[in-house]
Amino acid sequence: MTSHGLGRRFAARLVGVACATAALVTAGLTGTTGAAAAAGAAPSDPHPAADGWVQTHGDWVRIQPGHPHAAPDARTALAAAVPRPQPSGRVVVNNDQPDLVYRGGQDSVGVTSGPPKVYIVYWGSQWGQPGKDADGYTTLSRDPDQAAPYQQAFFKGLGTGVDAGPHSWSGVLTQYCENVNAGATGCTADAAHVGMPHGDALAGVWVDDAAPSPQAATEPQIAAEAAAAAKHFGNTTQASNRNVQYVVTTAQGVDPDHWHEMNSWCAWHTFERSGYGTLAYTLMPYLTDYKYCGTNWINPGPRGRLDGWSLLGGHEYAETLTDQNAMGGWIDPAGQEDGDKCAWITEGTPGGLFDLSLRTGAFAVQTTWSNDQHTCSGDHPVVADRPLVVSTLCDRTAAAGRPVTVPVLATDRLGHPGLRYSASGLPRGLVIDRATGRIHGRSSAIGAHQVRVTVRDRAGDTAATRFQLTVTRGGAPGCRGIEQVVDPGFEVPTDAKGAYPGWWTQSSPGIITQSTAQAAHSGKGYAWLGHSASADDTLSQGIETTPGYTRASFSFWLHVSPTGASAGSPSADTLTLELDDQYSGRRIAVLHTWTGQDATAGYVPVHFDLTPLVAAEFGSTVIVKFTAHESADATTAFLVDDTSLRLD
Repeated sequence: MTSHGLGRRFAARLVGVACATAALVTAGLTGTTGAAAAAGAAPSDPHPAADGWVQTHGDWVRIQPGHPHAAPDARTALAAAVPRPQPSGRVVVNNDQPDLVYRGGQDSVGVTSGPPKVYIVYWGSQWGQPGKDADGYTTLSRDPDQAAPYQQAFFKGLGTGVDAGPHSWSGVLTQYCENVNAGATGCTADAAHVGMPHGDALAGVWVDDAAPSPQAATEPQIAAEAAAAAKHFGNTTQASNRNVQYVVTTAQGVDPDHWHEMNSWCAWHTFERSGYGTLAYTLMPYLTDYKYCGTNWINPGPRGRLDGWSLLGGHEYAETLTDQNAMGGWIDPAGQEDGDKCAWITEGTPGGLFDLSLRTGAFAVQTTWSNDQHTCSGDHPVVADRPLVVSTLCDRTAAAGRPVTVPVLATDRLGHPGLRYSASGLPRGLVIDRATGRIHGRSSAIGAHQVRVTVRDRAGDTAATRFQLTVTRGGAPGCRGIEQVVDPGFEVPTDAKGAYPGWWTQSSPGIITQSTAQAAHSGKGYAWLGHSASADDTLSQGIETTPGYTRASFSFWLHVSPTGASAGSPSADTLTLELDDQYSGRRIAVLHTWTGQDATAGYVPVHFDLTPLVAAEFGSTVIVKFTAHESADATTAFLVDDTSLRLD
């Protein structure tokens, strides 16, 4: 996946997290687990590292990564990275997989709704001396495969040649949109669609050779470089980064995010919160360091050695356009983005790899998933955006009586000046600036308010978006987090081979089930742990604790049911829920342990406040892990359903 695609997410950081108290509520019982951390004095450092502050190129910038990547020993699916293919074997299109579903946007961003802009960063003095070739592309003296000019030519050519439309590879992406309801599989007439490049997606190139890049850069260091690039190019506001992606490219022999050791991904994309707004970026290692990341995948000879740079570059580019702030855009129920669903399909077969002819040359690309065609496609009519579009506005909370500011970003494609903004449903005390669209003021109108914002230009074109603004007496202001669990209700069915394709990792097939021997809390699917005394059952998923939020909670429904298989001792049957660090695999805390004596009359709600456990490291990935241990008689079924991890 390249964030879900040909690549994956970044390294988790859970260093020094205190195992503080986690609150549990279940079946009317309240308890606590964990050990309380010693309270220290408030830090005097104005730029604490724990809050995401880093110093880059002489400036302090708050870097807040959005999605971590699986480490060598991680136990989660690779969802944001482009997986490395098998070195041999035929890959065919799978038209039985589900369509992409819109997740509602994250931090007021769903898709790249304007003409996309790509900024390439060649990070570190390891690249050698920069120069220019006859076509004006930046060259580097320590680039033995001449990957840099090829990479630039690919992005510069997008939207030209056969990609210019009316049918094109880029046209497949334009069917997706924002400003539609979460759960939608298609777009309404007034939705803002993914934009087409205006004949050149390449917006800038920066050779950052002031110092060597770290030999094994961590995800926070990669995020800091993306923020440094935003500053270098003058993109220091949310508006200037709205339709932008940064491609952080490392030199031959460099090992960013343990790329050489991972053997599981080729590239990845993600996003971060920063002082410049949310920034979408891709990590692109020197791909020919590993021959199965596209080297000569289609074409022979020296140019074919660079096939991976456009195969993977296009994969991550496409996924960023349709899921700019992962995972708020278009993703299927199993957690795959549009590029992931079509990765590495054999050339010459339906939906397979092919050479895309652009004005700047021919480049190897993969297809991407098309909901309209329900298959992997490299050709689709270009869906033209409306002349006026307004960005998604996230559902958010505001503290009663405190200042509120909500920016509204609108773009008039025809350049009409003097946009006018209006809003309905605002709580008492808030107003919208008719000239700038900024919603501001203070309100004490406690409750949830359904707000509609409308923008109009002088030609009479209009665009609108809706969001929910909840005024509360307490709690964190800002965007409300979307559901972080992939397949929270275990409803993703097994594939034709009987394998579960979602993000949950189960120790054996059948833990995630639709068996009628037990009942789900809702829907058809649920998790059944405690099948046998011969081996423990485990079920886990890695979940990102996106920084910038201040609270995290995990909840689910639990049914502890005697199976009646024997008269054994239920006290010896246990279900343990723990929280682990994804990168190191170490246990952060045991949240609770149930036994067969905790039998329930049906499903009961369970809730944990995880905030004390992750507060120091929002931005890391944690693993929630259930482990069932059965006695020799295996007398208890532990049933789990409708999980949820929410951030506020």
